[in-house]
Amino acid sequence: MKWLVAILVLLWSQVAIAKPDLTFAARSGRVTVFAEAELHDTAKELAETAEATLTRIAGDLVGLPAPKEIEVRLVRDSSDLPSIAPGGRGAPEWAIGVAYPDLGIITVATRRGMKWIDPAPTLRHELAHIALGAALRHAPHWLHEGFAYQHSREWSWERAETLAGMAWFGSTIPLDQLDASFPAQEQIAHRAYAQSYDFVGFLSRRGRWEDKEDDGDRWPFRRFLGAIAAGADPDLAARQAFGRPLKQLFDEWRVDLDQRYMLMPMGLFGLAIWIFCALLLTAAYFRRRHQNKRRLAQWDVEEAARHAKAVNVPPYVPWPGEDPFDDDLDDEKPPGPRLMN
Repeated sequence: MKWLVAILVLLWSQVAIAKPDLTFAARSGRVTVFAEAELHDTAKELAETAEATLTRIAGDLVGLPAPKEIEVRLVRDSSDLPSIAPGGRGAPEWAIGVAYPDLGIITVATRRGMKWIDPAPTLRHELAHIALGAALRHAPHWLHEGFAYQHSREWSWERAETLAGMAWFGSTIPLDQLDASFPAQEQIAHRAYAQSYDFVGFLSRRGRWEDKEDDGDRWPFRRFLGAIAAGADPDLAARQAFGRPLKQLFDEWRVDLDQRYMLMPMGLFGLAIWIFCALLLTAAYFRRRHQNKRRLAQWDVEEAARHAKAVNVPPYVPWPGEDPFDDDLDDEKPPGPRLMN
């Protein structure tokens, strides 16, 4: 038994040694950042932008409670996130950042394995979680994730591929099952995250009525959040803000998703044809240019030949016998004139 206790103590000490050493790095407004020593410069940059991010997020949460103090814990590797999480809370293995809205704590990593990941979008995403958690005590998971994505300003090609696949194969997750589709495994939850991001984005730009001329004013979306904060369930809040039950809004979003991504193959096909035609035109241009060069060179040869014929000099032929123009003949003086009586 003593040996077992000793082994457990040894293992715990190894874990404690491996835990990153976080020290105070920066503070700006309501945000305080603790980071590993080599990340203090990065921590200062993040702190400088955090308050502005919170102000921008607050534009969607007008009149609702706001977070008072936020603590950010910055580490280099994502594998260290569980060790710096609040006691007993942990972190998903695949996470690069985690927010704990009830505690006002955010953990962020700058890389996953050998891949460096910009911590700025991650922090914006997690700050949105903190802000929404302070404003809405009981928000569905899909709303949390979609709202955070709206304010992180990050785009992912993989997410676009996921949405395209959901549109092509009709594999969207029913709204009443969406909250239960966020397991700990990243690949399984990927569809749920992508769908939440896109659906909430649709709500944020839809406007009050289903009007093609609507300019995408966000006030209905803000009213929707305010109604949930006041205690309304999401369906009632949707009726009050958008004039439609949440199920109908979800169906509208699926139609919008199909229109955006079902047309993508045709657009890509048209783009491929355009590129092919452009390549043909380019090849024809260079071929014509090469032919013109050859034609000009041939014209130069022909012109040189014509010029040579115009100034043709006969070959030299020596004079037979004595040369009448020999200089020796010029030396003899002609006879003098005869005198005539």
